[in-house]
Amino acid sequence: MRKLVTLTTDFGTRDAYVAQMKGVLYAQGPVDLEVVDLTHEIAPQQVLEAALFVQAAVPRFPQGTIHVVVVDPGVGSARRALMCEHAGQFLLGPDNGVLSLALTGAYRAVALRPERFVSAPLSATFHGRDLFAPAAARLARGALADQLGDIVSQVEQIARPAVEVRRSELRGQVLHVDRFGNLISNISRDALAAWLPEREWGQLRVQVRGSAPLQIVRCYADAAAGSTIALFGSSELLEVAVTNGSAATALAAKVGAELIVSATSML
Repeated sequence: MRKLVTLTTDFGTRDAYVAQMKGVLYAQGPVDLEVVDLTHEIAPQQVLEAALFVQAAVPRFPQGTIHVVVVDPGVGSARRALMCEHAGQFLLGPDNGVLSLALTGAYRAVALRPERFVSAPLSATFHGRDLFAPAAARLARGALADQLGDIVSQVEQIARPAVEVRRSELRGQVLHVDRFGNLISNISRDALAAWLPEREWGQLRVQVRGSAPLQIVRCYADAAAGSTIALFGSSELLEVAVTNGSAATALAAKVGAELIVSATSML
């Protein structure tokens, strides 16, 4: 059975960083290793954006997949380097919260000890190449957790903004702007249903950055081209979109913009 390693970084592809990581993986991993680029377009140093990406992507992969996530503004500091085993998959990355949203149930975490598996000098600025790639290669070759590091009981959690619940409204914020300009918020379908039963959502209105009140629709095609709409996307998070356009451009909105859901019956 093939050994699958995925890469998620904020490195881009203009420089040699990703290529160096792949070189280490292929040089030190098994002959049947396959390396898959998930993305290298995470915005520089944006740990929350990376954590949300990993949370959405990882569950779709088969058991045994090894995920290397390097969005690491604290590289070279005292922050730990982790290998986490969760739901039959492995995640490697810095202990800065970038892995935490994907760890939705029981998991086992190991703080990597490079002296156990790294023979070359360890750069203070490129742990993707010198630490995480070698650890992933060892895992792909069948290394056990205690060969890579020491068990730890907790990992750093990401500071994800909370939804503010009021009597007549929910207040959230935009967590991510995707390449289509959709404004994806931190208000989940479950959170909204806990506040107001879904059968009553017809009375809801959504606003972001002073937009006109928007009704929640089922899909983008439910509105004419150029319309501004609210809907739950594939990650079950409430978003504001412009059909065949960009809500970010139309509303001059970006990450952190406030999003308000109100219920007319509660006003």
